Amino acid sequence: MVLFTTPSFVVAGDSPTILLILADDPGCVDIGPFGSKLNRTPNLDRMAQEGMKLTSFYAAPVCTPSCAQVLTGCYAKRVSLP
Repeated sequence: MVLFTTPSFVVAGDSPTILLILADDPGCVDIGPFGSKLNRTPNLDRMAQEGMKLTSFYAAPVCTPSCAQVLTGCYAKRVSLP
């Protein structure tokens, strides 16, 4: 699992904090906020309860295109990846 994060301290009235977690090949229910009873993810559970849980997203089925999409902001096909 790869985690990209930038530390920030938000004061009321500032822009929202956005945390992007990029995981390599997770299943749709592999973490607690999405129903996992097998994997314990207490920090992700707490973050989902206290913040916003997004349920619609686009992803490539392998990590290289997903990483390229996050880093470039383009679909994988536009950066010559499958």
